[in-house]
Parts: sequence; C-alpha cells; structure tokens
Amino acid sequence: DRQNDVDLDRLMQSAKRGDQEAVNGLLDRYRHQIKRMVHVRLDPRVARRVDASDIVQESLIVAARRLDEYLRQPALPFYPWLRQIAWNA
Repeated sequence: DRQNDVDLDRLMQSAKRGDQEAVNGLLDRYRHQIKRMVHVRLDPRVARRVDASDIVQESLIVAARRLDEYLRQPALPFYPWLRQIAWNA
C-alpha cells in the first residue's frame, strides 16, 4: 500500500535524524508480525522453556542497537531486515 510506504519512509527519515519516537514507531510497526513469525517457527521443545515474546523483545533490542547502521546502508527493506534479526535470535 502506497500510504504505508510513505509512512515507513517518513519514520525512517525521522529515525535517521535521531528522533527516538520514530525509532520506537519503526520497531513497534512490525512487532505483531515478528511475534507471529517467531511463534510459528519456534521449535516446540524450545517453546516449553522460552516465550515467543522474549525472543521478540530481544530481537527489537538488537534492532534498535543496529538501526543507525541499517539506516546508513539498508541492504534489505526494513521488515525483512527486522525479520532476519528475529530469525537469528
């Protein structure tokens, strides 16, 4: 959807300028999708010991730390980049 792309671009530009609210908006924008992905792919043996929400939270913390680097040279669109971080977690 074109409006979503414009909103995402706006958030990314604001985050690049150091706007913490925009950073939070970027990370929150895909929180539910990331959680759904983690929940579906989480091995049942691991799921007994680890909650999907914990993995999502850890992933978003890692993404927040790496966001400046990503914004300087985005090799992937934002959601696939974020999804990759969650997958690695």
